Amino acid sequence: MTVGWTGGTGGKLVGLVEHPFVVPSTVVARIQETHITLGHVLCELVDEALLGKE
Repeated sequence: MTVGWTGGTGGKLVGLVEHPFVVPSTVVARIQETHITLGHVLCELVDEALLGKE
């Protein structure tokens, strides 16, 4: 499985991954903030799945 995080319209990456996560903004700070939040959510899900932590 391949996942890509990008912004704007997604660019070439959208066609190269199975699951693109595109933040529809051209403001780099907003894109980065969204990606950081997604990273935290993924870490929380991994903790819950592997360690039973909530």
